[in-house]
Amino acid sequence: MNRLWPPLFLIIGLSLTIMLSGHVHRIKLRHNNESMSTIGRLPAAVLRAAALEFQGVASDFMFLKTITYVGLRLQEHSSPTEKEWHRAATMLRGVTDLDPRFWDPYLFAEVIFPWQAHMRPEADKLLLKAAKYRPEDYQPFYFLGFNAFYFEHNAVKAAPYLRRAAALPGAPGFLKGLAARFSLYGNQTKLGIVFLANLLRSTHNPRTYAYLKKRLLTLQKINRLENKVKEFKKLTGRLPRSFNELLKKGLLDTIPKDPYGGKFTILTSGRVYTTSNMIEQKNKQK
Repeated sequence: MNRLWPPLFLIIGLSLTIMLSGHVHRIKLRHNNESMSTIGRLPAAVLRAAALEFQGVASDFMFLKTITYVGLRLQEHSSPTEKEWHRAATMLRGVTDLDPRFWDPYLFAEVIFPWQAHMRPEADKLLLKAAKYRPEDYQPFYFLGFNAFYFEHNAVKAAPYLRRAAALPGAPGFLKGLAARFSLYGNQTKLGIVFLANLLRSTHNPRTYAYLKKRLLTLQKINRLENKVKEFKKLTGRLPRSFNELLKKGLLDTIPKDPYGGKFTILTSGRVYTTSNMIEQKNKQK
């Protein structure tokens, strides 16, 4: 009987550890939620007055609170609610009021708001603010141009942003011809790949890098599938009804898996869609 006690204590200890870690996670989430709500309600003038000469430090602290909060929600695979997203946006506005030249919050907004929160206008507002306070930086206009083309499907609106970005120091060489060569990127998927690959090269935060890398991998898979759909149409004169037809024709060896846990499907237009909408799924496809 005595030999049963050590394993029993081990099981009880592990159970308590799991229970307590979940409780600690909930406390951290609630604390972040409450502190964001309190700080987020303060006007910019009050924040600046409270921070005095430590506005840079206060800006760093507020930004850390914001990314920690959003990260905790995404980590538990439950995307923040609309109200919580707007609270995060308010916090980022406060961060950039304290330090308008602090680039990281603008980048975070571009990475998260259009893709995950479906709040592209909020990202655009912050990017316009970045362009005002970082006039030497090509990135705000570059991202504004991308958003206009990729999310709004508006090449006319995107072109002036990209031309302005291309004229600034440090702009990648491909930008100079991109505005004039939109026909090459009529497919939003291809432009998304170009955009994310370039963004990854300037991303140093490990969590943000992993987030973007997964999205890039998904777009690359979608692009490959769309190319195979086009090949099938050239061979048969029609669009495939399913990926199984691509397998039978030898165009695919296997049907790739969506990194987010969804399922790739072929639309009637020939475009490829994923049921995950590139948002992490709780119950991943096997």
